[in-house]
Amino acid sequence: MNLLPRSRARVRWGVAFVLAVLAVLVLLPGCSAESRHNLVDTIREAVDQAKQRRAEQSGDTSGQPDARSPIGTDSRNAFDYAQYQNTVSSTFGLLERYWTETTPALGGTYSSPRAYTYYRSDEGGGPACGRDPAPPGNAFYCPVGDFIAWDESGLLIPYYVSGGDFAASFVLAHEFGHAMQARLPQQEQPGVMRELQADCFAGAWSRWVSQQGLLEAGDLDEATLAVFSARDVPGTAWTDPAAHGSGFERTRAFGDGVELGARACYPAPAERWVLSRG
Repeated sequence: MNLLPRSRARVRWGVAFVLAVLAVLVLLPGCSAESRHNLVDTIREAVDQAKQRRAEQSGDTSGQPDARSPIGTDSRNAFDYAQYQNTVSSTFGLLERYWTETTPALGGTYSSPRAYTYYRSDEGGGPACGRDPAPPGNAFYCPVGDFIAWDESGLLIPYYVSGGDFAASFVLAHEFGHAMQARLPQQEQPGVMRELQADCFAGAWSRWVSQQGLLEAGDLDEATLAVFSARDVPGTAWTDPAAHGSGFERTRAFGDGVELGARACYPAPAERWVLSRG
């Protein structure tokens, strides 16, 4: 499933890039116009650096993620591609550790997704999921191939630079949550509840990472801003299969995971998370 509502995924690269940046910038009222302009320049430079540094052609990030490294870099002031890569690999390593323990506790059988892979929408293409092409400016879990993919230049690096390292980690944790849904006996139908449950799972993982002493001050704030910025357009019906939830619904689900852990996420409590649209 996509991190962002489907209607937002079907846009040109240029629009996707701007939306990914502005989604976080609008939540930073303390930033001056000059600092916002500098941030956009930093994101563009970061994307260019990523293109220069990526030696592998496949985009595959599978391997041996470092599950012991803390997640924490000063990504808003400077971009270092090695630190960005460390954040991505450490995030997946920690997700694997957490869900190895948690999935059986929820009645499922754990196995890692088959692959983690990036793509760049500005260069065209990306891994298809069945007959569905990779969406620009988005991230998704593909149940057909059992892999997680993300648009590096159109989503993850802009989130990492403008929102912080743990904002990027939230993106990956949300998609990992979808992968774990497929491994649990009770399945939510596509739509708001499935997305809110993935938000809650991401919150539960964040809680665990914090308990391991691997978060820095402000990391949970970064993730919360990322959750809110990926909200539905006001007026979206909760029955829409492409709906992900309002800003309040998504932050409430994420907060439940942070406060209460994974058992608060499964089964998904619709009466608590979904607001009346009447």
